[in-house]
Amino acid sequence: MDEIHRLLSGVRIEETPFLVLDENRLRENARRFRAAFPGGRVFFSVKANNHPQVLQLFAEEGIDFDVASWGEIELLAAAGVPAERMIFSAPTKIPRHIEQAYRFGVRVFAFDSELEVEKLARLAPGALLTARIAVDNEGSFWPLERKFGISPEEALRLFEVAIRLGLKPHGLTFHVGSQNSDPLAWVRALERLRPLWKALQQNGSPLSCINIGGGFPSQFDQPVPAVEEIAREVLLRWQGWFGGQAELWVEPGRGLVGDAGVMVTTVINRARRNGHEWLYVDTGVFHGLIEGLEMFHFPYNILSKKQDEQRIPFIVSGPTCDSADVIRSEVYLPASLTLGDRLYIFPAGAYTNSLERYNGIPFPPVMLTGIKAKVGV
Repeated sequence: MDEIHRLLSGVRIEETPFLVLDENRLRENARRFRAAFPGGRVFFSVKANNHPQVLQLFAEEGIDFDVASWGEIELLAAAGVPAERMIFSAPTKIPRHIEQAYRFGVRVFAFDSELEVEKLARLAPGALLTARIAVDNEGSFWPLERKFGISPEEALRLFEVAIRLGLKPHGLTFHVGSQNSDPLAWVRALERLRPLWKALQQNGSPLSCINIGGGFPSQFDQPVPAVEEIAREVLLRWQGWFGGQAELWVEPGRGLVGDAGVMVTTVINRARRNGHEWLYVDTGVFHGLIEGLEMFHFPYNILSKKQDEQRIPFIVSGPTCDSADVIRSEVYLPASLTLGDRLYIFPAGAYTNSLERYNGIPFPPVMLTGIKAKVGV
């Protein structure tokens, strides 16, 4: 609680809920990542936290940016970030976003399907391509390999297609899954890429970079490896495997912002239901704490100022009329908690405020039809 008190000491907001981000921690994280991967490029995954001041801060710290939509590019442009500091790493992109990004000056695009290569050839002629390779996600809290990635063999074939269509092979990329606590996960992924890297060299299509993606963890209820530990395992192999022939790229999201945020909430109700104590607070999984949803079930830390009292298990829930709005299904908190008491939920720097316009994509417009209906209601 001491660190939370320090963080809140300069905050003048009384009404909850609100999210507090620690600028000093954000800058420290940026410098740690850059120091851990000397000579590499660090790209912040904008989807993790798209607040303009966060983007501006990272730009000042020499961090580049991974975008997933034209909306995220617009945010970065407003912060003064030039196109050459952006890569479009979403493997599946909305066609008009490709066109807009290309016109703006973005030149590096990821892919993991033949149709995506064809889209890029038509909408971003001459673009630099990175192939998203499917790798094992063992050690991750939330695996991603089911939806994304291709085999090295398929990547080799699709690079040949890309060359015929006037595109330029540029690199390989992968993702070891969200919140990965195994430092060797990145090593196993690089091992899987090595034969493809060599084959492309032998075919006369040497690549310029390898992007080891994100997955860098924040501490919830269990200790996690620091970025320095993960980087050490990667760099021990890097020189022998790829030497000076490839630039090392890193693409953290949560790892840069997760531990910098605390969600401040207030208890608005308490009830006993089916033998369980329930606390209801004024924000929930649909308003910034989505990773508490049962399908994700990230174990947020939840603290109260009442430190010295008997603790009992609670189910902590958000305010909405939806039974899925449960932030954590069992957490020990002071037994006397009641209306008006504050709770502090963390790490909350990632995937909280960015959910208002996730991946920079707005909700679709609404149109009512009928004789008297008006468009855009």
